[in-house]
Amino acid sequence: MTRENAGLFDETSFNKFEVRGSGALNFLNTVCANEIDQPIGTIVYTQALNKRGGIECDFTVTRLAEDRFFIVTGTAFGQHDMSWLSLNMPEDGTVAIEDVGSAYACIGMWGPKARKILEKVTSDDVSNSGFPYMTNRRITIGDIPVLASRVTYVGELGWEFYCPTEYGLRLWDTLWEAGAPEGMVAGGYKAIDTLRLEKGYRYWSGEISPDYTPYEAGLGFAVKLDKANFTGKDALVKQKAEGIKRKLCTLTLADDRTIVLGKEPIRSGDKIVGWVASGGFGYSVNKSIAYAYLPMEYAKVGTALQVECFGEQVGAEVAQAVLWDPKAERIRQ
Repeated sequence: MTRENAGLFDETSFNKFEVRGSGALNFLNTVCANEIDQPIGTIVYTQALNKRGGIECDFTVTRLAEDRFFIVTGTAFGQHDMSWLSLNMPEDGTVAIEDVGSAYACIGMWGPKARKILEKVTSDDVSNSGFPYMTNRRITIGDIPVLASRVTYVGELGWEFYCPTEYGLRLWDTLWEAGAPEGMVAGGYKAIDTLRLEKGYRYWSGEISPDYTPYEAGLGFAVKLDKANFTGKDALVKQKAEGIKRKLCTLTLADDRTIVLGKEPIRSGDKIVGWVASGGFGYSVNKSIAYAYLPMEYAKVGTALQVECFGEQVGAEVAQAVLWDPKAERIRQ
């Protein structure tokens, strides 16, 4: 029902950091592959890389002020990402990093009716022109002060709302009361997982890790080689010039009843050509989905392969990279 109406998700377990100080911008632009020097209120999706170009972190960075940034990363990766950032931060006292995860509740609301629902409980301008995609603003929902980010991890129009933890339940109830007449449903992380698989959104430790670069993972759009030096840049310049030898591919299985979870071998004839990185069922596209890194000669759309699942070979085909709304029209309306 999220794709038809709207879904409400409690994402309070997401990890959140604040990076601030006179050296914060330079630090983040050095550790991140994307360009962080953006206007206040801009959200940047980026990776932090190692010297080989491998993806150590995958998160969003929101610029709250000239010298203050808000980072949001996955539930299980807070300690890892904090450690990576801390190990790479300057020692001259110009940068401070604070874990603010427990200070903020986070409620996500997405779906075609998300704006209609939000307009019931706020007087702020949340139109597409007034609140564009990948921007952040402070608004009031009911009587609750909220830091609203127009982002999505499910491939639908919507927002993530951050508020002081003590207001979290009231924020949920306010949105739920407004959304119930519109057919809004409550969802959890498993629902998010199937929705993001259909949309081709990556998950660190699943499809992306220190073993893979942004170019191999299909995330080259989040790399800005024309900016000043950043960690991993030399490796990426070399890889782009030489070309990648493998890439992350979307596969659909011939048997919709077969669900893969990860590590299953992928064969072309008798030859193992890759391993499933992650998978699940896409209820909107009605297909069993798998993601895997494949050598370039097997990565062409339409290539027939087999996935071994519990000892049985199941037919699979390399599909287009994004199965749901490939032009991303729904999230930008």
